[in-house]
Amino acid sequence: MTRPKLLAGCLAASLLAGCVHGEMFPKDYLAQDIDKQQALLELDVVFGQAPDDKLTSRSSARADGSLEYSGAPHIVVPFYQKGLGFDQGFAGTYIFAIAYPLAKVETATASSRVFGLKLEGQQPGSPRYRFRVPGKAQWNSNETFMLEFARKDRREEITFRFSNEKSCPSAFLATTPKYGFPIKVVATFKDNKGCLKVCDSRDQWPGFCAFQPPPAA
Repeated sequence: MTRPKLLAGCLAASLLAGCVHGEMFPKDYLAQDIDKQQALLELDVVFGQAPDDKLTSRSSARADGSLEYSGAPHIVVPFYQKGLGFDQGFAGTYIFAIAYPLAKVETATASSRVFGLKLEGQQPGSPRYRFRVPGKAQWNSNETFMLEFARKDRREEITFRFSNEKSCPSAFLATTPKYGFPIKVVATFKDNKGCLKVCDSRDQWPGFCAFQPPPAA
């Protein structure tokens, strides 16, 4: 089957379910490079104990030459896409086989890492960072993300779930599940409507909430 026919079939099927397409590779961002108006939410985090903060960058192996970052607090946002893909099938006799597209359901996954902007005028030992949760056209984030950081090389992570539909107090104190580091989080949503909560971070399901729907879903 030729590429134009495949694309035409995908376009037709997309009217029903949408073809799986788009970027399927992780990509790193700096918080300040994400347009606030396009972000799903803005998150300020005050660390009770200063995290490791030696932001470094290098060119990635991706074709667009984008940068990979490391060494500083960041959030990880998973994305999912489900739709129709096509395999090449055959119809007719063995000698006179005719190629035709065979529809199948495909799921693609990707993730974005957003490295926080360290804000000025901080209390000594209690730095504040700002993160922005990016949106991704035609992809579902399951409204979750994970905050990752390290302190004296001890790596920590804590997961959050948010909603742009329901409202609740979204400024609170939290304690990280592994080392008990205290943090204060403040989420800001468009039109002041939204809700942020800490997810289940039990040891047997590390990062469960950040990268999959909750067990009851």
